[in-house]
Amino acid sequence: MTVNEMYKCEEANTCSLVNHWQNIVRLYKFDHLTGLKQRYDFEVETMHKMTKQKFWLVMADVNGLHSTNRNKGYSAGDSLVKQVAYDLQHYSGTWEVYRIGGDEFCALFFEKIEDIEIQNATCAGVCSADYDNFNDMFKAVDKLVIEKKNKLRRRRED
Repeated sequence: MTVNEMYKCEEANTCSLVNHWQNIVRLYKFDHLTGLKQRYDFEVETMHKMTKQKFWLVMADVNGLHSTNRNKGYSAGDSLVKQVAYDLQHYSGTWEVYRIGGDEFCALFFEKIEDIEIQNATCAGVCSADYDNFNDMFKAVDKLVIEKKNKLRRRRED
């Protein structure tokens, strides 16, 4: 093997390793189904943003994902998740959207959001200025979503 051939081989291996590393980072940072950033980035970026400016945090919980997966199959459930992600990304004023769990999303907005309506999702929001830290803000919005989901379930049972 010539020096030129050895150099090309080494260069190809380096490129292959770089591509492999980039793929690992992409899989770690971004949800494979929706392409959205995942929970780790949500937590880190939101904590940082809380120190810089006021924003509104909206949590969206997909309605009926478990029953859709069970009754119509996982591809139907995946479609439901993708639809909610798309609707959140394209909601007027959306700054950033993250998939933080199997059926949960968080979106950040610059402007006040009143009673956001996303098809097939239960949503609630809070303002960052009302909280001293990320954990309190996250617990508050999570509690609001749970309360709304419980009300929705009670109405369905009546």
